Amino acid sequence: MSRLVLASLCLILGPLAIAEGGLTIEAGPTGKAYLAYDGEPLFAFGPGDEARTLSGGNDVARWAEWQRAHGMNLVRAYPSSVPIDAWSPSAVHPFHRDGDKWDVDAWNDDYFTQLGEVAAYLEEQGIILHLQLWQIVWFKGGSARWDANYLNRRNNANEWTAEFRRGHDYIDAPADSPARAHQKEWVRRVLGAVGDRRNVIVDVINELGNEMGTLEWAVEVTRWIRELEEEHGVTFIVGVDSEHHYRPEVFNPVKDHFDLIIFNELRSPAFARGAIEAFQMPAVTVRPSDGRNRYEDYMFARADQTGPEHQTRYRTLCYRSLFSGVQSIGAYWKMNIDDADYKDMEHWPQYAEALRAFWDAIAPEWPVLAPGEDLIGGETVTPHAHGLHSDNLYAVYLECGSHTWGNDYEPSELTLEIPFESPRVQHFNPRTGAFSDASFERDGDTLRIPLPAFTNDLAVLVWRE
Repeated sequence: MSRLVLASLCLILGPLAIAEGGLTIEAGPTGKAYLAYDGEPLFAFGPGDEARTLSGGNDVARWAEWQRAHGMNLVRAYPSSVPIDAWSPSAVHPFHRDGDKWDVDAWNDDYFTQLGEVAAYLEEQGIILHLQLWQIVWFKGGSARWDANYLNRRNNANEWTAEFRRGHDYIDAPADSPARAHQKEWVRRVLGAVGDRRNVIVDVINELGNEMGTLEWAVEVTRWIRELEEEHGVTFIVGVDSEHHYRPEVFNPVKDHFDLIIFNELRSPAFARGAIEAFQMPAVTVRPSDGRNRYEDYMFARADQTGPEHQTRYRTLCYRSLFSGVQSIGAYWKMNIDDADYKDMEHWPQYAEALRAFWDAIAPEWPVLAPGEDLIGGETVTPHAHGLHSDNLYAVYLECGSHTWGNDYEPSELTLEIPFESPRVQHFNPRTGAFSDASFERDGDTLRIPLPAFTNDLAVLVWRE
C-alpha cells in the first residue's frame, strides 16, 4: 500500500501524526506574521498546469524538474469539476459513471489516491501546492464549463441535481440541502487525500463572489476543515481567494476562521499592504496581475503568450508583489503542454533564477521588513518605485509598470534617506541575477546613488555594514 493511500485511510479511519516542518505561520520580532517553510521565510512562485495536475493529465515529474532547476517552487491547482479528457486521454475522474452519465454520489477512490500521490510527490520536491477546493470558472456558463460539469443534471444520473439550472445553484445551495452535504463530502475526500502533507495551502475557492459564493459560505467550509483538524490531529493553512472581501469592515468579523490572505490578483501595493497590516496575516496571490491587466498580458494563458514581453511582465509583477508583502505568486499556464513549451520560455528560467537569488539575499530580513517608499527622496527614473526596510537593509525596486516592456532608462540618480552609519550599496539586475557593488555620495542621512542605464527594472540594496 502506498504512503498516500495509507495517509488517506488514516484521515478517515484514525488519527494522523502532525508532520514536523513544512509550512507554518510564524511571527517576527516586530509581530509581523509570515509564512515559513522548514523554519525559513517562504517565497513561492512559478507557473503550473493548474487544470490537469491533480487529474492525471500532465507529466508532473517533468514540470517539477523544470521548476526546481530554475528556482521555482509553486503550483496553483484544483480537483477537476469537469471531465478533462479533451486535454488528456489519461485523465482520471472523481466520480464513477452510471451508463452514459456520471453518478456524483459514486466517489472514485482512484482519483483521490492520485491527488494525494501528486501532493506527496510535490512535497518531496519542495514545491508548494496552492490547493483550491473548487475552481469557480467550471460553474459559470459555457460549453467547457457548466455545460460539461459533473454536477449539471444533463451529465449525471442523480435526481438531487435536477434543481441546478446554473452552476451557482450548486455552490449557493441552502445549508440543509443535498448539495451542501455533497460539498462537505468533497472537502473531506480532497483533504483526506492530502492527509498530513506539509506543503499545502488550502484555498476554499477562487474568485469568491464572482457570480457565486459568499463569505458566509466560505466560513462554513472552513468549519468543516476545522472539524477534520480536531477529529484527526492534522493542521491545514486555510484562506479564500478573493479581493473585495479583504476590507476591514467585511473581513474583520470572520478573520479568525482563516489563516492567511489570498488575493486573486494584486490590485495595488497599497491595497495589499493595507490588508496585511489590518489583519496581521501573511498573504499570497493567485496571479501577479495588478487588477487592470489585459488578457494579452497574461503569461502562458494561450499558446502565443510565452513571448519575451509576457515573461518580462511576469518578472516585474513578481517583484512588485514581493515588495507588496506577498509571499507566493502564481501564474496561468496554457493547456496541452508538449515538449516545445519550456523551450518557448527563452528568458523566464534565467529571470526565475535571478528572482530566487534576490529572495535569498533579503530573506533573513523578511520577518522584520516593512514598507519604505517614504525613504525615497524625489522622483525616480521609472514610473514606479517600491521600497522595503529594516534596521539592517533598505531595498528599492524600480519598475517600468504594467502593459509595457522594452523600456530603456538612461543613467540617473536615486536619493534615499537612510541613517546607516556605514552603508554598503549594491545594484541588482533582475534579468541576470547579478549583484554589483555601487558607489554613493553622502550628505547626513541622504544617500545619492548613481544608477546605470538599464532596461525595464532595477533593484538597489543598501546594507548596514
